[in-house]
Amino acid sequence: MPKILVITYPTMALGYRLAGVDVIQVVEGDDYVEIMNKALKTEDLGILAVEDAILNKLPESFVKRIGKAAMPLIVPVSTPAKWKGEKKGESYISRLIRRAIGYQIKIKR
Repeated sequence: MPKILVITYPTMALGYRLAGVDVIQVVEGDDYVEIMNKALKTEDLGILAVEDAILNKLPESFVKRIGKAAMPLIVPVSTPAKWKGEKKGESYISRLIRRAIGYQIKIKR
C-alpha cells in the first residue's frame, strides 16, 4: 500500500503524527532540496504533502522536474491561518484533477 509522507514545520508536525502520518520536520535554514530528495527515495511513497512555504523556496527547475513524475503525487498544503480564498495549492490540485479526469472543477469549502 502506498505511503503518505508530510514535510512541514515543527508547529504542524504533531497534528499529522496524531493522524498517523509519517512526518519530516524542517526548520528555516535547512537544505530543502536535499530533504525533498531524501523523501522522494522513501519506499512505496504514494503522496508527498509539502508545506506551501517550503515548496515556494525550492528552485523552479527542481519543482518542475519532480512534478513530471507520476509517483509520488506532490501535494502542497497550507496551515489553516493561510486559507483565505483560492490559493496556489488549490489551483494546483484543481489542475491535477483536471488532468486526471478531463474536467475542470471548482473547490468549495
